[in-house]
Amino acid sequence: MSVIVCSDGVMSADSSINSGDLCLPFPKIWKATFQGAELLCGAVGPLPQVALLQQWTLDGLVPKQWPIQATLAQLLVLSPDKGVVRYRDSSIPYLHGHQKLAIGEGAPFAYGALFMGATAEQAVAAAIEFSPHCNGSPISLSL
Repeated sequence: MSVIVCSDGVMSADSSINSGDLCLPFPKIWKATFQGAELLCGAVGPLPQVALLQQWTLDGLVPKQWPIQATLAQLLVLSPDKGVVRYRDSSIPYLHGHQKLAIGEGAPFAYGALFMGATAEQAVAAAIEFSPHCNGSPISLSL
């Protein structure tokens, strides 16, 4: 699945995705615009579902257009005013505010690093180092 970490206005992720028994480079985090505000978005899960969630955000996060096939993926949206918003299984948002958050199979490693004072990018680097499900190099975007 991978790992995505949000902390202090930064979203970081590993830079590859698994599809079956293949590991491919894939940008799991991206920028989108919603009602004139710049958002950071990222998704973990199977490649086809991550691509659907990416397209949903780029199309304006219209609740009625939620990709119902994305049942195994999770989406994070980081906005300056609401902080971290998580979508899982539906277009109903879970509001996490401005707290630190990690998702994906590398999340336990990332949370350990965050607890020790790591930045979002350092937490992703820890997950890449210790989780067999996280690969590539850390990539980061900030608001």
